[in-house]
Amino acid sequence: MQLLSILIAAFSTALVASSPTSRQSTSYAGYLISTFSDANPQVQWHLSNGNSASSFRFLNDGNSVLASTVGTKGVRDIFLTTNSARSEYFLIATDLDINASGFSWDWATRQGSRGIVVWKSSNLVDWSEASLRIVEGDRAGMVWAPSAVWDDATQQYYVFWASRLYGSSDTSHTGTANLDRIRYAATKDFVTFSTPSDYVALATTPLIDQEFQYLGTPGAFIRFLKNETTNQVYQERTTGGLFGSWTRIPGYVRNETPREGPASFADNLTPGLYHLLLDDYTQYVPYQTSSILSPNWVASNASNFPTGLKHGSVTPLTKAEYDRVAAKYPE
Repeated sequence: MQLLSILIAAFSTALVASSPTSRQSTSYAGYLISTFSDANPQVQWHLSNGNSASSFRFLNDGNSVLASTVGTKGVRDIFLTTNSARSEYFLIATDLDINASGFSWDWATRQGSRGIVVWKSSNLVDWSEASLRIVEGDRAGMVWAPSAVWDDATQQYYVFWASRLYGSSDTSHTGTANLDRIRYAATKDFVTFSTPSDYVALATTPLIDQEFQYLGTPGAFIRFLKNETTNQVYQERTTGGLFGSWTRIPGYVRNETPREGPASFADNLTPGLYHLLLDDYTQYVPYQTSSILSPNWVASNASNFPTGLKHGSVTPLTKAEYDRVAAKYPE
């Protein structure tokens, strides 16, 4: 494991006053969905038709835009992140191919990859080769669903993922592990990472698939977490930054068939309107709310929403970014 010279504890309160770029801004011209499919576990992009949050087109003539050449050579849970200056972009993903010979979910949680697949770009259209970056130690059985938040105060990214840790003496990971938990580390370049630490680790509830939603004022966030026992997604809120105190919003986002892989984004045009994509284990289903702090998530109009999308992320694009992506990867 390569370590940053700084310790993560030194920055544990830094995000209280951090100010990620507001996601509700008329300067954004559209949205980009980064995703994959079970049949084709590579990076796929869907670009909104104008500034519509419900109408998208499959870019690159319906083909993937990036394919992993490292690790398992399959990727899931695609996440696109950038800094406040939007001077660099990183695509990160779970290193996992469920179509591989002999695959089983039990194996994936015991002997799965301890790294994330990373691509870097300065313009969203010219990308580096894939790299596999190890972020976990030997006790981890897997690293799933990575996401990242840029912090202006410390000029670095906080990277989050789900992992399952085995006992230090269980080097073959054949015994019973600790419950799935959310872990994190810091990085400036997605090459070297600080020592990983627990972010959310509950005594009786296994957790995966964390997603943040910045609410437009310093320190104000919603986070979504999947309870692996109920197979449902719930929300928590804070005004104290990512490392402040969080309060559970009662209930689950949807009390229906299992849901996972939340991807949240603010509407570019309507203040206070938020969108949420939930994976029903076959594809994403879109929802929306105008009261995210006490939400009633209702189904969005899905008549023009693409089918078959899996756990990914949604990124608002400036006009320049939108035009570059549309030109490089036409439908």
